[in-house]
Amino acid sequence: MLNIYKSNKVEVISELLAEDLKICPPFITNKLEIAVPNYFFGKWLREQITIKNQISALYELKTISSYTESLLTNFFPEIDMGLWNFESIKWGIIDSLEELNSFKESLPLSNWIKKYLDNKKTIDGDIYNLTKKITNNFINYLIFRPEMIAEWNRYEINSQYLFKNLNSNQYWQPILFKLLEKKISEKPSCLYMIEVIKNLRKIKHIQTKIPNQIYIISDNNLSKLHINFYSELSKFTKVNLYLLSAGDDLWNRINCLEGELEFDDNESKLNFKNTNIEKIFGKFGANFQKLIEENIYTEGINLKNNLIYIDPTTNFSDKKDIPFLNQIQKRLIDNNSNDFIVNEKDDSIILYEHFNQHSQFEYLRNKIIEIMNSCENIKYSDIAVLSPQPSQIKPYLRYIFNNELINGEKIPYFFIDDDNNDSSEIYKFLIDITEIANQKITLEKIDYILSKKETQDIFDFHITEKDEIILLLTQLGFHWGLDANERLGDEQNTLDWCINRITLGLIYDKEVNLSTLNLKPFNPKNISLDLNKWIKILLNLKKYINLLRGSFSYLIWIKKIKSILKNISDSNSNFNLEISAINRILDNHAIPLIPDDLILLNVFREILISCINKAKYQTKSRINKILVSDIENSRHIPHKVIFLIDMNSVYYPKLSKNENINLLNNKYHLGDPSVFEREKYFFLELLIACRDKFIVTWVKNDKDNKKLDVSFPIKELISFFDIFLNQGLRELIIKDCDLNKKEKIHLDSSKIIKSNYSLVADLDWNETKSDIKNYKLSELIYWFKTPQKYWLNKKNISPIEIFTHHPDEEYISNLQKSQLITKVIQQLEIDNHNIIDDLKNLNIIDQLVENGIIMTKNSISTKEKEIKELVSSLSASLSQHNKINRIYVKSNSNKEEYFIADDTVIELINSKLSLRRLKEAWIKSLFIFSLKKNIKKTKVIFRTENQYKSQIIQSPGAIESNLILDEYINIFNNYSEKCLPLPPESTYRYVEAKLKSKNEKKAFSEIWIGNKTFSKGERDTIEMKLCFGDKKEPDFFFVNSNFDKLSFRLYGPLIETLKNK
Repeated sequence: MLNIYKSNKVEVISELLAEDLKICPPFITNKLEIAVPNYFFGKWLREQITIKNQISALYELKTISSYTESLLTNFFPEIDMGLWNFESIKWGIIDSLEELNSFKESLPLSNWIKKYLDNKKTIDGDIYNLTKKITNNFINYLIFRPEMIAEWNRYEINSQYLFKNLNSNQYWQPILFKLLEKKISEKPSCLYMIEVIKNLRKIKHIQTKIPNQIYIISDNNLSKLHINFYSELSKFTKVNLYLLSAGDDLWNRINCLEGELEFDDNESKLNFKNTNIEKIFGKFGANFQKLIEENIYTEGINLKNNLIYIDPTTNFSDKKDIPFLNQIQKRLIDNNSNDFIVNEKDDSIILYEHFNQHSQFEYLRNKIIEIMNSCENIKYSDIAVLSPQPSQIKPYLRYIFNNELINGEKIPYFFIDDDNNDSSEIYKFLIDITEIANQKITLEKIDYILSKKETQDIFDFHITEKDEIILLLTQLGFHWGLDANERLGDEQNTLDWCINRITLGLIYDKEVNLSTLNLKPFNPKNISLDLNKWIKILLNLKKYINLLRGSFSYLIWIKKIKSILKNISDSNSNFNLEISAINRILDNHAIPLIPDDLILLNVFREILISCINKAKYQTKSRINKILVSDIENSRHIPHKVIFLIDMNSVYYPKLSKNENINLLNNKYHLGDPSVFEREKYFFLELLIACRDKFIVTWVKNDKDNKKLDVSFPIKELISFFDIFLNQGLRELIIKDCDLNKKEKIHLDSSKIIKSNYSLVADLDWNETKSDIKNYKLSELIYWFKTPQKYWLNKKNISPIEIFTHHPDEEYISNLQKSQLITKVIQQLEIDNHNIIDDLKNLNIIDQLVENGIIMTKNSISTKEKEIKELVSSLSASLSQHNKINRIYVKSNSNKEEYFIADDTVIELINSKLSLRRLKEAWIKSLFIFSLKKNIKKTKVIFRTENQYKSQIIQSPGAIESNLILDEYINIFNNYSEKCLPLPPESTYRYVEAKLKSKNEKKAFSEIWIGNKTFSKGERDTIEMKLCFGDKKEPDFFFVNSNFDKLSFRLYGPLIETLKNK
C-alpha cells in the first residue's frame, strides 16, 4: 500500500506522522527510521512529535540516501552500502589520477593531471576543486543515471561498450569509474536498488527484511530510482510518503496557458495576467509532481492519494481582513481566480530595495525590534533571517544582533552555516591560525589573531594587553615576516628578531650592543605587560604557524593539528573537553582511501572546516533565538516572520553551468536536478512556510557603490503585483530605494528604537573626579589619538580597516618611502653622532633592493633620485642640531624614550604629519615638559613627499603642562569607559576655527560631512558609524553646550601652543 499525503503546511505533516506513530508505535526491540530532507528539518520534526506525543521519540532521522542504504542492508547484510560516499569517491579520484593518465582518453584532463604529477602529486586548490566537481557529478550519476552506472559496471575497462552514447571528450569518465571500482570494494548502492526492484518477488521471507511501515518526508528530493524502489516495496508493506507541496496540479497550471492570446498594445499586460506565481517559481515542483504521477501510475501501484491542503484564509470572517500573504498562499493551493484585496494596513508582504548593505541591515535590526515590541504573541524563535549568501551577513551579525551596547539589549540569534558563529573556541582558533599561516605575517595579521576572543581565552590575556603588545612590536621595529625563513634569510625586523630583542632586554638591564648577533636588547618603558608570558605566547604562535607551513600528507596534517591541540591542553586545561571532541571528529573522518599525496595548507584547511562542521552541525540547539541561515537548510521550518535578504541577481538564483563533463547535460530526463529551477522553487517553499510577515529585501549598490540588479524572478514578481496594485498600495508593499527619503519604520510602536543604528544612543557628558596619579601613558596616547576606536576595542569590537595600496612601477609609493626611511633610521639610529655622514654615504640602490622595491631598468635612476632627495632633506633638518642624545624619562610606572638636542625634543616621523601623529607627539611632549623644566619645545620632523619639514610644539611650562596632563587624565578616565562624544578630526577643526575667529560650525561640518564629490567625511569612517550612527548631522553634537567646553579643554591647549611657536 502506498499512501501519499500532500499538504502545504509542514505542521499538518508532523501531526499526521505523530498520530500514526501514536496509534501504531514500533516495538521496543525495533529501530524505527524516518527519511527527512535534511538534518535541521529532522530536528524540528523530532521536537514536534515529542511535544505532540508527550514522550521523547525513539527513532532515527536520516536523509533519503542514508535511509535507503540502511534498508538495503536488510537484503544484503554482508555489504557496506555507504562506501560510495562523497569522501570515498573524492579521495579515490585523487588516488586514480596517475593511473588515469596512462589512458589516451584522459586527454581532456591532461593539463590538470600533468600539473598534479609535475608537482610531485601535491594536492593544490585547482586539483582539489576539480576533484570535488567530478565527485559531485558522479554522485548525481548514481542517483539520476543508475542505468548508465549499471552499464559501466557490466563491462570491462577496455571495452568499447563503456563509451555508449558519450562524446569522445567524455570517455575518461567511465574509465575513471572503473578505476574507482578497483579501490572501493563494493558496488554502488544504486545497483543493489535495481537488483531489489527486479527480484523482489523472488526474495524469500520478504516480510522479515522490510519494516511494517515506511515513513518518507519529501520536498521533491526523490529521484526516479527512489520512486520506483519504494513503489515496489509498497506491494509488500505500507509506504507512507509525505509530500510538502505549494499546491496541486502544478504541472498543468505551469505548462498550459488558459484563454486566448491577443496581440495588441496591451500584450505584455495580458501575458502577465495569464501568469501566476507558480509560473515564476514553481517549475521544479511541477516537474517532481509529474515524475511521481508518471512512475506510480504506470506501475499499477495500490495507491491512496490524500490531499490535505489547509486554506490559510478560513480564520477570517471578512474578506477585507485577509492578509495579502494568505490570499497568495490560497491561490497557490487551489488556483482560484479571486481578485486580491489589499488594505492600507496590510504589511504581510513587503518587497524592499535598499541603497546598500548597511541600510539593509539597519532596516533588518530596527524592523525586528519593532515587531518584537508591537506583537505580543511573537517570540525571537518565531523569526527567521535567510539569505542565499549567508557569508554576506555573517560579518554584520555581531553588530546587528549580539551586542548589548545596541540599545541596551542583545538580540539572540542562532546561525547555521558552514562557518557558524556558535563553534567551539578551539575550532575557531584552528580556523584562524590555519588562515594566517598561509599568508605573509604582518603586524595586521598578528593584530588580527590576537584580537580574536578565542585566542585571548586560550592564552589567557585581555584585549588591552593586545593593544600594548602591538604597540610594543611597533616600537621594536617589527616590519614583516615570522622569521628569517620567510624573509629569505634576512632575520632583521621579523617577529623572531623582535622576540629575541625582548628576551635579551630581560637579561641585560643596560643598553648593550651585541653586534655579532645584529641585535640590541630592548628595554621597554612604561609597560605593564608580563613580558615572560608574552614571549611564551608569541613563541607558541610562531611555532604553530611554522608547523602549519608546507605541504604534507593527510595523516601528517592530522598529527600536526593534534600536536597543536595537545600543546594548548597542556597549558590550559579549560579546553580539554573541546579538544577531545575535535580529536574524535578527526579520528572518525579518517578513511582508508585517503592517499599519502601531499596536500597544500589551503586545501587541508577546507577539509578541516568540512569535517568538523559536518559533526558539530548535528549538535546545534535553538531556544528562543532568531534563526539566521542559508535558504536551503531552513526553507521548510515554519516561522511567523521571515526576512529573505540579499535577493540580488548575483546571489539568487544560482545559475547552472552547462559543463561538458556533466553527462546529465547530454540528454534531459524528467526529474533531473536543476540548480536554477530548484533555487527558484525555494521561494515558494518559504512563502508557504511563512505565517504572518514575509519581507523580501535586496540592495541597489554593493560595498564599492557599483550597481546591483534585483533577482530576475523577484523582478517578475513585482511586475505580477503591478497588475492589480494601484500606486498607493504599491508603495506599501513594494518599496523602491530613494536617496531623498529616509526608510520608514514604525518607530512609535517601539519602546527602544528612537534613532538610526548606533552604539551610542545619547551623548553622555557627565564627568566625575578620578584618580589622576595612576595611569598608563601608552593608553592615554592611544585614546587621545583615536578615542572612539579605543572605546570600541575596550568593548571587544574591532572594526576592520581596509588599506588599499597601488604601487607604481616608476615612482616609489609613500608607504615604501616610509618603510625604507624608518628602517634606515633604525639601523643608523638618530642619536648616532655620525648620522649625517652615514646618511650622505648611504648606498641607495642597496637599500631599495633590501626593502624589496621592484626596479625596472627604466626606473632605477628615478627611484634612486627620489630617495637621495629625501635623505638629503632629512640630513639638512638633523644637521641644524649639533648633538642628539637618547634619554629615558620616568614617572611612577610610566617610562618614555626621547631624543634631545639641547632644550629641544626631536620627534622624527617618516611620513606625513597627520592629526593623529601630532596628537601623539603632543602627549609625549607634555609628559617630558611636566618633568623637565629645561625642555622648552618639541621639534616634530616629518616627511612631505620628497622632503622633510618641521613643526614646533612650544612647552607651556612645567606647571601648566602638569595641569593640562592632569586634565587629560581625568577626561580619559571618564571617557574610556563610555564613548567620547567628540569626533576628533572635526572637533579639532572646530576649536581651531573658533580660536582664529572663523565660522567654527562650518569648519566642523566640512570635515564631518566631507565633500560628496571628492572626499568622504569623518562620519563615514566605520568607527564613527558604529558609535554615532549613519549620516549623523552636525547638530547632534552642537545641541549640548558641553560640546564647546569639552572641545576646548581637549584641543585648546595644543592649538594654542602651535599658535605661540
